[in-house]
Amino acid sequence: MQYSVMDSLMCPLTGTVFSGVITNKNLKLIIWYQGETIIQAGDLLSTVGEELLVNGLHSDITIISVFPFNRANWTLLSKRTGCPANGAFLPSACHRPDTCRFARCPYGLEKQGPDKATHLMHQDIK
Repeated sequence: MQYSVMDSLMCPLTGTVFSGVITNKNLKLIIWYQGETIIQAGDLLSTVGEELLVNGLHSDITIISVFPFNRANWTLLSKRTGCPANGAFLPSACHRPDTCRFARCPYGLEKQGPDKATHLMHQDIK
């Protein structure tokens, strides 16, 4: 089976990802998973036996659950995940006040919490 990725949402609280996918038969699903591999819109997923390939390459993705996609659930997930980069516009930095369980930001953003902002202000003054 092959799936095209429509979009992905990061959940910093759990360190997991929700990806909306669609099959060539127009079946839409949400895959909830964990792993260092982050799938993005436009990626192709395929299965070979029990293995999930991303763009034809081995992945470390562990699927937690798969459930039907609908726009209302996707919007609710987007609002509840708490990642500032889950949305139409990518911010220049992460201003999430709480801890993020991703070792590296899937969006490549640098953390800009209160301590970091204060440190940068002191550097500018010098």
